Amino acid sequence: MVTFYSFKGGVGRTLHLAAYVFALLDAAKSQNKPITVLVIDADLEAPGLTYWDQASHQPAFASFIDFLEIYHYSPVPKKEALDLFAKEVKKTAKREGKSTLYFLPAFLRQEQLLDTQVLPEHLARTGSWTCSQAIHELGRHLGADYVFIDLRAGLSEIASPLLFDSRMQRFFVTTAARQSVEGLTLVLQQVSRLAPGSEEIDSGHFYDPSVLISFLTPELKQLPEFEEALIQFREAYAQAQTAEEDEFYSKRLEILETDFSQQLLYINTWDEAKEKLAATSLMKVAQDWANNQLEAATSDVFQSVSDERKLSSVEEELRRFKETCGQYEFSENGKGESLLVTEPLKNLAAHFQDDLPKVVSLGSKGAGKTFTYLQLARLKYWQRFLGTVLSFSQESQEGQTYIFPLLESDNLAESAQQQTREAREDFRRHLQAHVPGESSEMLMSELREKVKIFSRESHDELDWKEFWLGLIAQGLNLPLSRSSISEINNFLKSHSIKVVMLFDGLEDVFQEAVSNPNEQAAIRALINLPKQFSELRQSHLGLVIFLRYDYLKYSIHQNTAQFENLYRGYELSWNLESFLKLVYWMCAQAQVMEVSPDEIEGLNREELEDRLEALWGKKLGKSTSKEAYTSNWVFAALTDFKGRLQARDIVRLLYHAAEISLSQSQEVQLQRWSSDRLLPPQAIRRALEPCSQKKVEEAEQEYPQFKEWRETIPKGSERVVPFTLEDFELEAGHLKLLEEMGVIYEHREKNGTVRYYMPEIFRKGLGFELNGGARPRVLALKRKALKSQL
Repeated sequence: MVTFYSFKGGVGRTLHLAAYVFALLDAAKSQNKPITVLVIDADLEAPGLTYWDQASHQPAFASFIDFLEIYHYSPVPKKEALDLFAKEVKKTAKREGKSTLYFLPAFLRQEQLLDTQVLPEHLARTGSWTCSQAIHELGRHLGADYVFIDLRAGLSEIASPLLFDSRMQRFFVTTAARQSVEGLTLVLQQVSRLAPGSEEIDSGHFYDPSVLISFLTPELKQLPEFEEALIQFREAYAQAQTAEEDEFYSKRLEILETDFSQQLLYINTWDEAKEKLAATSLMKVAQDWANNQLEAATSDVFQSVSDERKLSSVEEELRRFKETCGQYEFSENGKGESLLVTEPLKNLAAHFQDDLPKVVSLGSKGAGKTFTYLQLARLKYWQRFLGTVLSFSQESQEGQTYIFPLLESDNLAESAQQQTREAREDFRRHLQAHVPGESSEMLMSELREKVKIFSRESHDELDWKEFWLGLIAQGLNLPLSRSSISEINNFLKSHSIKVVMLFDGLEDVFQEAVSNPNEQAAIRALINLPKQFSELRQSHLGLVIFLRYDYLKYSIHQNTAQFENLYRGYELSWNLESFLKLVYWMCAQAQVMEVSPDEIEGLNREELEDRLEALWGKKLGKSTSKEAYTSNWVFAALTDFKGRLQARDIVRLLYHAAEISLSQSQEVQLQRWSSDRLLPPQAIRRALEPCSQKKVEEAEQEYPQFKEWRETIPKGSERVVPFTLEDFELEAGHLKLLEEMGVIYEHREKNGTVRYYMPEIFRKGLGFELNGGARPRVLALKRKALKSQL
């Protein structure tokens, strides 16, 4: 039984009900599952569906008013009365494919509205849920699988008997207008007093309400008032959760959004409604619900199916997945033969098809800088990189542009070092063939040592520029007496040689850049080279420099944002789609779920989400539950309040989820869930904490001030989010750093009090607990950070 209610009229309640009915019938047709649906117009003061039905010129033989009177004052036994009434309703049955639709209008003649003898509240006086029971009995006599009820707006006695019954699926429709928000908040507060318990919800026989916010526009969604409305609704229906349940996502109140559509403002018939609703976001929301409903009948087949899929094979896949994720957690291992094509790499290839790149690629620690560096080195030639990303073949190596990894991280594994050595040797062989003479290879360790020796003495930016140019010439083994930009380029040009230099691992060489002006000058001189190289005509030398964000801020103290914007397209960042691609790519590397890395590029977001259901399910629970969609949950949990996500965190969470699935298989019910996914929901939830702890450890290494702040927090002190500056005596420098890192977010409340919130990816590792009342605000802040991605 499904009810639609609104505190105010004119918010689209009836349209939403119609969309859900249409979506359910369409889903039943496409899945070849015939159903019977009864729709009741129970709005006895302003019936809308009744007038739609009258326009169809198919006269009804019974009304909701008639039903109330017959049920309340039946001259014959109720069963006999309901059988007779059901026969009248069946006379106007509509066929939708193999399904059947019955409609019960509010009235047959308008005069009935003026002289209604029995109302729903009259039935309620004989028992709290008598009205619900009466409609349920009618549905059974009609053989209905679903009963939809359009309720009267407002806190009226007409709607209340059905409004508070948690055995029904209740959809509360509202706009973001203040009156509607305030009214629905009041309703949610009252309804929450009769909210079912968690065990009742899990039984599948009781439901929490869902809120549908209608008539939304992109501009409206950006308003603070909209954010406050979301928080207000969640606070109004706040329910206690167990410790095992996720802390930042509440499954109790589902809030859905539907967009404004001009064509929906004027509708007079069922057919007109179906036609105009077809292409709207409202229909998309309704279709998701409808598909879940029809899946519910087959969602409890875990045990029977799990026998077919032997647990041992699932455990073998998990071990393989865990091992692969462990290898890729740290890119220094040099694992992987296929290239994951992300937006920054697409931009790099698209922008430099006819010219050599001169860019700085920025990213946080763990964003994938070293991984990308190694993948480029493995490809050896720029044209091969272009062909891989832009999907065209390179058969000849004649006239190739070489990729030369000049400076690299100290922490590369031997296999990764072998990749970079081969790239350098390939270039040197070519040079030797074109420029006969003595060839002396400069080892990577010697290059790094030259940098460290030069940095021991103080130098200005010009000195460092000359040093870097000399290092490039020496690294390439060019026979030049003087190394300037033009001389290096002219030499390469005269021998028809083109090369792209790669720089990585600057944080290993310049470990005191946060406070050492000499190291800052060194970095500044290097990252200014791409712009200077861009001034060359017919350039034969390209540069790709991988740099951590914090090192940019250390070296450039003014106009940092301007520098970032210059290379924004090559920034190593992760949005929802690239995050999904990385997860899918990891599955391909581990050879689980029968996926291929070759098909990743052709999959869109929806297709990726569908494919990944085999990894972690559609939701963190049954697909028909109100649990969070798994892909959205993981993405949101790993993202900070700046909207930033790191590749290492993604891989690390997958590793821990696989490890927990194996080591805690009984607790996370591996066998139960193995019929439709590899990673159980609780394994994914539990993986967040060790992932967060590691994140905090790495942040301490990356930001000395962060470690300093953490050490100032008194041991044994109460750590609760939200908190104020006074709670932990935050200094201005620490405060600025934490906000830049996305560790905390400032929120000013209506009374002027400033409180600070913390994302999950840092909160758990820092040992902070989330105040129960803070959950709605954290969700709103996360939504704001991720904008329209979820």
